[in-house]
Amino acid sequence: MIKRFSFVLTSALLLTACSQGGHQDLVAYTEQVRSSSVPNAEPLPEMPELQRIDYNGRTFRNPFEPAPLNAPSVGENTKGCPQPNLEREREELESLGLDQFTLVGTMRTNSEGQVALVSTNQGRLYRVAMGDYMGLNLGQITEITSDYIMIAEWVPAGDGCWQRRDTALRLPGSQGSSDL
Repeated sequence: MIKRFSFVLTSALLLTACSQGGHQDLVAYTEQVRSSSVPNAEPLPEMPELQRIDYNGRTFRNPFEPAPLNAPSVGENTKGCPQPNLEREREELESLGLDQFTLVGTMRTNSEGQVALVSTNQGRLYRVAMGDYMGLNLGQITEITSDYIMIAEWVPAGDGCWQRRDTALRLPGSQGSSDL
């Protein structure tokens, strides 16, 4: 009983000490600071009137179509510059970049010799042989070994000439760089 009484008395003293009665000076100071402080924000500068421009998309390239290759037109070969065959019909594997292919394996056949199996990142499996084209840069398979396939790509140099770049597509886990 005495413990209960001392607990109630201690609680009452704590609640009385925390009451608002002794904070009038703090409330008055807060009101004084609020009334005397005025923000010093400078007015916003006058914004200039914007000129209206009509958009005419016919003079710009359509962003939903592939960009044209920076190459001279067919028959306008630059002298002394190597040129790929731009007149041939593009194959199915030339619609994907080389980074979307994975070399699955290679095998030797009686009719075609060394062939390779490549899969796309969509899960489709293709059989390719020497001379087949693949990749976005007019790449042609020039070598097939048990560890990699070598692809010779044509990259536009921007001045009407083309540069040949050899890229290797390797089996996953095999050693070596992808660009040789």
